[in-house]
Amino acid sequence: MTAGRGSRAVSPAAPVTPSAVVEARYGVIGLPLRLRLRHTTVDTAELTEVFLRVRLADGHTGWAETRGNGAYATRHTAGDIAAALAALPPASDPAWAAPDALADGLAAHCPPAAALLDIAWRDASARSLGLPLWATLDPSGAAPPGPLPTHAPIGFGTPQEAAELATAAARAGFRRVKVRVGGDHGLDRARIAAVRTAVDRIAGGGTVALAADANGGWTPDTAIAATRWLADSGVAWLEQPVAPGDLAALAAVRAASPVPVWADESVRDAASVHAVADAGAADGVHLKLEKAGTVAALAAAIDAARSRGLDVGLGQMDCGRLGCATTAQLAAGLGVAVAELWGCANLAHDVTEGIDLRDGAVRLPDAPGLGVRVSVDPARLTPVGTRTPLPTAAPVQPPDRARTFSP
Repeated sequence: MTAGRGSRAVSPAAPVTPSAVVEARYGVIGLPLRLRLRHTTVDTAELTEVFLRVRLADGHTGWAETRGNGAYATRHTAGDIAAALAALPPASDPAWAAPDALADGLAAHCPPAAALLDIAWRDASARSLGLPLWATLDPSGAAPPGPLPTHAPIGFGTPQEAAELATAAARAGFRRVKVRVGGDHGLDRARIAAVRTAVDRIAGGGTVALAADANGGWTPDTAIAATRWLADSGVAWLEQPVAPGDLAALAAVRAASPVPVWADESVRDAASVHAVADAGAADGVHLKLEKAGTVAALAAAIDAARSRGLDVGLGQMDCGRLGCATTAQLAAGLGVAVAELWGCANLAHDVTEGIDLRDGAVRLPDAPGLGVRVSVDPARLTPVGTRTPLPTAAPVQPPDRARTFSP
């Protein structure tokens, strides 16, 4: 399965800022989950999300969110991200005349904070221009993208639980399912087999593509052994089978594997993509804005992967709808066909609404910027340049329970 290879280079220019940033506020919000999120590096009942809101002099506002309890992938906690925002100059400072430069500076030491600033500013600017964010990234003037297919995620659990989730996903129209592995070898194998049986029964043999994500949970020997039964189940690719940072081990798994191997936690930016390619360690890369820091850095990493003949996937952390809207707009604007766009699938409650999932695909909102609405009182957020205790910023009239593919 070719996943996201392409020749189009992406070099998104920063949108023209219609007016200056005059206010920037941040806060931390806990979004409860219906089911615990569990895999090899996390076990949590909520997503700790850091939000940033900016306001332009013309009155338009922009929002962004990033995961604060996903340090296994981003290397930064909610406290780190809040501290980076607290250390920024206040919005009255002349430095805010160049928010892209501020984001670049943040990216050097806290990429998730840089992503917040870059996206919130781009959202506000696109809204002021009356354009969807994706259109500010794609200079080709292409027609609005249609529905964007996405994965259904299946976390740790019993084979029966995995089969139930897979059945619901196939019935809901998903044609890609990603299964978390990397724990008990026998249980992982049983869960993959149960998912394959379930989706084939509902959608027809081979109709639903399976991916497996080990989050670095296996030793090289275990990973190599696993690739054989993953191949028997028709798994399209295996993500990050061994610990990040050990490219020799990743290359050894890839050399022995009948299943394409992708790097995830081992790639963050263009330089790390080239390092993976130089080592012959992967067939594809799973990139995330939260790891790259800025849209420009993410675009450079995508260009690097395509130039080295690697498959490209665009991922996201489990997050709220605001984060999902961000990844969807980036996938459309940067031309990435294989993307995780529905990290909010397991939320019990969210503070954002306005983006929809139908038939296994995300529909981009028909509105400027990110196109979503955030129900958080800005007065309860903390101005940048000011420290705040964690957590903070309770939602105002949270939207309805997340629509999910789960039973």
